[in-house]
Amino acid sequence: MKPIIGICLVFILGCCKSEGHWVSATLEGYDLRECACCGGCLVKPNDAPDKVFQWYQKGETFDITSLDTFPMKVMINYDVIQQSCIASDGEIEINELVKIK
Repeated sequence: MKPIIGICLVFILGCCKSEGHWVSATLEGYDLRECACCGGCLVKPNDAPDKVFQWYQKGETFDITSLDTFPMKVMINYDVIQQSCIASDGEIEINELVKIK
């Protein structure tokens, strides 16, 4: 009986989505520098005010386009990605994004 309860508990906890850590940030605009490790959108999260990260919008639709006006204030939930080829303080993956109007 205990193994069945344990399996059910693992399944239930695995399906729960945790509340992410939301941080205010500024999208500075697209990185238009011409180098091998440049590109993406430059992001300054308020929890790391002296850093600028690169973010590549990969398939997720956060409704950020080149037609937007930058800098743009947003709220994000993000993770830092360890990459070897970057031209900033690091690369981030944004899990959730909300534009602040």
